[in-house]
Amino acid sequence: MASTVKLPVWGTVVHTYKFFWHEKQQFWQLALPAIIIVSLMAALADWAAIGATGMTVEKAARARRLAELPAWGFIMLALSFGAGIWAYVCYSVAWHRSFLVPGEGITIGSCYTWRGRHGRFLWMTVKIGLMAMISIAAVAAIGGGIAGAVSATGGAVFSGVVAAMIVAIFYYAMRLSVWLPAAAVDHRMSLGDVLALTRGNGWRLFGIIIYAGIPIGLCTAVLAVILGAAILALPNYGPLTAALLQNLVAQFIGYIGIAIGISALSVCYSRLRKADGERIEP
Repeated sequence: MASTVKLPVWGTVVHTYKFFWHEKQQFWQLALPAIIIVSLMAALADWAAIGATGMTVEKAARARRLAELPAWGFIMLALSFGAGIWAYVCYSVAWHRSFLVPGEGITIGSCYTWRGRHGRFLWMTVKIGLMAMISIAAVAAIGGGIAGAVSATGGAVFSGVVAAMIVAIFYYAMRLSVWLPAAAVDHRMSLGDVLALTRGNGWRLFGIIIYAGIPIGLCTAVLAVILGAAILALPNYGPLTAALLQNLVAQFIGYIGIAIGISALSVCYSRLRKADGERIEP
């Protein structure tokens, strides 16, 4: 199942943004429920932290003092975390399928109904993350031990080697990321299948994800500043309202970035599968 196609980096990035713009109404339709629900629950969790600790909204959003939270605050924090995972997985699967299975006609109800493919998608996400984190931790531990035992010059050289190894880990993480669109369309792939499908395209996948993220990253950074300033200019309606507004902005910006990343992976996966002469089934 090895692929011989070479993914066009700029062509894929352009295709990604064209798809997102063409499906902007679908983006709003599918993302808005997640943005509202997760923002509301996160705001309630922040409010619990503010009431229990006297922290400002900004500090509560960054770090909650768990030991000082009331019982209902723990519950809201857990529900907020669970809702965030549920919304992310459901939305991600739906957005992958919007590109890969265009005739499916995804509705809000079907988007947020948990199925077997959502569990597989979540497991693939966790598996890729764990593989990357364990590899980075192992490299850092070994590198730190060796660097401490060699001279300053040798330590600098070895630090460069460690940095290169970490880049290599991210390289393989990008190759493994096609597991995600595969899971969204119920395509079972082994580790060997994924590596074969992405052979010769690791750096291209790396570049596509980086370059696709730059424009939307710059735009959302500017948007975050503008919306943040607008929130600060509003009258003080209380900590709950402030927390809700800040979470709405954060979730809105976050889901735009998620949509772009998913679109880029879907385009890559589709092109690699088609190059192998395989049809993507709904």
